[in-house]
Amino acid sequence: MDSPDKNRLLRSVLIDTPVWQEYFRKEEYTYQEVNALIDAGRVSCLDLIVAELIHTAETEEERKVFQDFSRIFPILQEKPGTWVEAARLASKLRQKGKKIPLRDLYIAFMAISHEVFLYTTNKAVYKACRAMGLKLFPEGGSFP
Repeated sequence: MDSPDKNRLLRSVLIDTPVWQEYFRKEEYTYQEVNALIDAGRVSCLDLIVAELIHTAETEEERKVFQDFSRIFPILQEKPGTWVEAARLASKLRQKGKKIPLRDLYIAFMAISHEVFLYTTNKAVYKACRAMGLKLFPEGGSFP
């Protein structure tokens, strides 16, 4: 039987758009970390992130690679009302003086609802994660 700690360490990791961009620029640390996650079969993705990557692709080759993400990595499925729940949270946080973009709260909300770690370098997403109590990758990690 697997221990809870072992299961936690093997949990899937949702990789945010800026991390993928660093990976494809072959920034050393990110490149090594993402490759290790890919090799371990721990990478998951969102249609939103795939769409952002395709939208910002600079070449046709990049676009094709990003389109393949939907085939290569498990895509976390959105439950009905996910965007509405993220918007409600955005509204609550705004009332407390925390202005976090809806896109960023959606990604954090999806990671929480699918019980995956989130790997991001986006400061707004990091703020959303802290506001929601989401665990980041590396496990127990903090924002760089």
